[in-house]
Amino acid sequence: MDEQASAAQATGIEAKILKVVSILKQHHSFAKYELAFHLDRYQGDAFYDRVLESIEDVGGFRVRFVDKSSVDIPIEALHDCDRSDFYEKWGEKIMATKR
Repeated sequence: MDEQASAAQATGIEAKILKVVSILKQHHSFAKYELAFHLDRYQGDAFYDRVLESIEDVGGFRVRFVDKSSVDIPIEALHDCDRSDFYEKWGEKIMATKR
């Protein structure tokens, strides 16, 4: 595997969240990104400081902005963040969670 392919596979979760936020900002008005909370896959609760046993316990991320609005991004959407049709596939579902 070449170095570029290896770097692409090593893209972290936070980088993917930031990419999704930038895609959403192209279509909607959001305040500045503040932080993301884990969403429990089984109960749907948001948490920031709980230790994870594995990434499989995470169902997504609740992204909060400085104006205290938030959206929920499913973990499956993060896997698709590099797709050219990302917004068409996930935009409506993510925006439906806006608070």
